[in-house]
Amino acid sequence: MSREVKIGLFAVIALTIAYLGYNFLRGKDLFSSNNLFYIEYTNVDQLQNGAPVLVNGLSVGSVKEIYLKPDDYNLIMVEIEVRGDVNVPKTTLAEIVPTGLMGGKGIQLIFNGTCSGPDCALSGEYLKGAVKGLLDSYVGVKKLQEYTDVVQVGLGKVVDSLSTQLGKEDNEVGNSMRDLQATLKNLKYTTGQLNSMLAGSKNDIAMTMSNMTAISENLKQQNAQINTILANTASFTGQLKSVNLAKTTDGANQAIASLETTLATADKAMKDLSGLVNKVNNGSGTMSLLMNNPDLYNKLSSTSANLDYLLQDVRLNPKRYTRILKRKQIPYVKPENDPAHN
Repeated sequence: MSREVKIGLFAVIALTIAYLGYNFLRGKDLFSSNNLFYIEYTNVDQLQNGAPVLVNGLSVGSVKEIYLKPDDYNLIMVEIEVRGDVNVPKTTLAEIVPTGLMGGKGIQLIFNGTCSGPDCALSGEYLKGAVKGLLDSYVGVKKLQEYTDVVQVGLGKVVDSLSTQLGKEDNEVGNSMRDLQATLKNLKYTTGQLNSMLAGSKNDIAMTMSNMTAISENLKQQNAQINTILANTASFTGQLKSVNLAKTTDGANQAIASLETTLATADKAMKDLSGLVNKVNNGSGTMSLLMNNPDLYNKLSSTSANLDYLLQDVRLNPKRYTRILKRKQIPYVKPENDPAHN
């Protein structure tokens, strides 16, 4: 046998092994006759090629092909291979079901019983398809309804009990919920007021921002002058540092000493004045008698009033007093409206 023939046979054997291995990985049974069935679905729920075909959890085949129906893209065609020793009734329902919690899908064949002869589906015929959800596939519709009824009854009792407890006045949780509701109402009112205030102050805020922008622009324009002022300030502080402060300090010390002397003199004067006031308050001296003796005050007031009357009488009746200086007697005439006798 030539070398070229050997290479050709090796290539054929390798391709055959690769083909058989590929089909084996896709789930095909390579050494038995299989039946091919077609199923139409409106939604395959991410079913993949090679997915298992099950009968009561037993794998009896696999999915061969999945493609859109050529004459109607709203339908999806699924081709499945089933072992030849499994008789599939024509009334079989092919449901797409989850095969695990991680999201794998498979086709579950549901039989109504066994078949024989013309009651069995032949290879190439169509089967009826359906899609079942995760809970439905694990629990079932009837069981799921029963569980739902139980949960509904139990949850209703819990809700009723919770509502009763929350309705009590002395219940802390109920009080907390009512307080929270009141807080939320107050917060809603506060936010409404804040929105109204902001809406009313919109123009003022805009004007304020405009003024701030104008101020910043003015500062930007006056930047050169500000730099000049800072430079002058630095120059002034440098000159102030170079000034001889010793003489100024001596003069300030002398002024402080003179001020201390003045303050001491003023303090002494205040003390003397305080002593004088104390004497007056204690009744010592003429001033104290004048200030503290009401009888003397009344007498002086009366004397002053009488003296005022005398001066008025002299002004109004000078003849009354000139007769004292003359030898000839002048007759006395009583004037009208004499303030001294009123």
